Amino acid sequence: MSKVIRGDCIDVCRDMRSNSIDLIFTSPPYAGISNKYINGFEAPPADEYVDWFIPRVVEFDRVLSNSGSFILNIDDRVINGFRSMYVYQLVLEITKCTGFKLFEHLYWNKGKFLPNKARFGNSIEYIFWFVKQNDFTFNMDDMRVPYNPVSIKRMEKPIKRRFARNKDNQNANEYKDWSPNVKGAIPSMLINIGSESKRICDNHTAVFPEKLAEYFIKGSTNLGDLVFDPFCGTGTTCVSAKKLGRNYIGCDIFQDYVNFANRRIDTENSVFQF
Repeated sequence: MSKVIRGDCIDVCRDMRSNSIDLIFTSPPYAGISNKYINGFEAPPADEYVDWFIPRVVEFDRVLSNSGSFILNIDDRVINGFRSMYVYQLVLEITKCTGFKLFEHLYWNKGKFLPNKARFGNSIEYIFWFVKQNDFTFNMDDMRVPYNPVSIKRMEKPIKRRFARNKDNQNANEYKDWSPNVKGAIPSMLINIGSESKRICDNHTAVFPEKLAEYFIKGSTNLGDLVFDPFCGTGTTCVSAKKLGRNYIGCDIFQDYVNFANRRIDTENSVFQF
């Protein structure tokens, strides 16, 4: 079942059964970007991007299971000195044209940025988490993060329960003993994972780190589930899925990336043993 193949994702999806995928995790080419991809490929410009993407996300909606998630990493662009609105337009159209509902909007802090003396330093990219229904796979405990030492210190003292007073209990001095969860703190909407710095496969620099893919695969799938990356590039999502004992499908329009991804996956030895 696990494979990386060449093809446009819209065509690959049309060959898939409906409701057969448990997670779609991807980072498509950003609007108008050309210098990060092989053969000078250029994504559609911002004013054409939504029309290009929506037919693909309609297919994503069809192939994703009702308990699955579609998690999209994307970034906007500055055009003529102003932020383009294409990402916001895209999110709105996804919810209008499909059965997807926006579960959460998250922010990936890459930890570094290219300096621009005329703008704020931007180390943030968007991550939008779409689902079809309330009852979807969400493994919160697998996404917990280490506690801040200050929080641990604060837990040494009993904490007054806020809004404790009600019609049956007029005691405003009620206290609650709090203790840290053994698996860590509830994760923030700000995800601090350093960006990938190495250039691989003909200097492909648009590579998100394996830790980012692993984070969401663990949080939104179970062992043996099927993960699909429709813009898989150098295969990071597929490598991460394999490491975590999930099945995977990846596709890309360039054979060089497909070949590289398959070689990269073949050399991954950290396979979960069932």
